[in-house]
Amino acid sequence: MHPTTTPLLDVAVLLKGVHHRTQQVALLHTYSPVTGERLCISAVGAENVSLRRALALTPRAVGGLRQAPLDSDAPGLVMLANLAGHDAPLRQDLRQIRSSQVAITESPLPGWNLISVPVRRLPGAPAVPDAEPRVVAAVSILAPEHEQGNAVVAYGRLLRSAVHAATESSVVIPHARAVARRVA
Repeated sequence: MHPTTTPLLDVAVLLKGVHHRTQQVALLHTYSPVTGERLCISAVGAENVSLRRALALTPRAVGGLRQAPLDSDAPGLVMLANLAGHDAPLRQDLRQIRSSQVAITESPLPGWNLISVPVRRLPGAPAVPDAEPRVVAAVSILAPEHEQGNAVVAYGRLLRSAVHAATESSVVIPHARAVARRVA
């Protein structure tokens, strides 16, 4: 990242909005290029009673919700599908995810699904000229398995719309030092 700019995406507002509209847990994931893992870095709605009960009965799932290989579930798969260049050959499942911009899988927590969409670099953030907007994260909904069919499709559409609106309305702000140098 260029040292004179900072991307500003109000993740808290985005996650709270998704949680408010769905009444499901909303999660933000990023990835580590070093380890090839996705990491959950923020959650809203985790006080859900059903979720707390399920986590208490399956404590090993907590680690899998926090951190997992990119190819293990929806948040990692949606990032993985979009990290490869458009000329790179992809498995069929990743091509489908890239095309729809939504991934849906079982979560590490039995009885729950993850629905995820990619978050791209903010408009105006420094990038290689003519490069595609790079995926930097994934926003997910953690929903009970009984939420099927139309509800899951609706969650995917809602997530795509919310993330698109959030990234388009976000800004890249200059660091104070860069502004001071320009003013001087």
